[in-house]
Amino acid sequence: MNRTILENASPASSRGVPRCRGIILRLRAILADKQGVGGVEFALVAPMLLVLYLMSFELTMGFSAAKKASMASSAVADIVAREEKVTKAYLVTMSDVAKAIFVPYPPTDLLIKVTAIKIDGTKTAKVAWSWSSTGVAPYAVGTSAPVPANLLIADTFLIRSELSVSHEMMTYLPGMVSGGTKSLTLYREFYYRQRLGAQITCSDC
Repeated sequence: MNRTILENASPASSRGVPRCRGIILRLRAILADKQGVGGVEFALVAPMLLVLYLMSFELTMGFSAAKKASMASSAVADIVAREEKVTKAYLVTMSDVAKAIFVPYPPTDLLIKVTAIKIDGTKTAKVAWSWSSTGVAPYAVGTSAPVPANLLIADTFLIRSELSVSHEMMTYLPGMVSGGTKSLTLYREFYYRQRLGAQITCSDC
């Protein structure tokens, strides 16, 4: 009787073994299958690569705008320093000079200030005249003017240009930096000595 029970039980138990082996073999095949790994890796990395590319592009635009701001401010001071006499009508053209340098990026909120500074024999720097693209003189005649120590030389005349412009920068990591657009103000200041004569006059400033 015991033999009969064993004989009847053995086929059922033997059928379970191939099933387990089949499942294990299938799992091994799935684990060994490398198809689609490259696609998954690309899907994980692509968003970060895209963000890095866009941020690099925006930074490049920002550096270019900053460089153009420096060039424009320097050019304005250099051009005015080559004259002996200027007028408001002449100084207004400095905005056109700056805009031409900023091509192909149109400047936003462009502000230009030009100040003539006379340094007397005691190395005291005073404002001789000033002009702004707003149409209002930014500094009163006779007030003290800041001058770098290396340019503070007795009996000299300086032209100072100040230029500020707004630059919009897009940010693509809102979780790490604030907002989607960041407004930056680029400010540049340059000093040039007069090229001709002892000073530069402005008849209607």
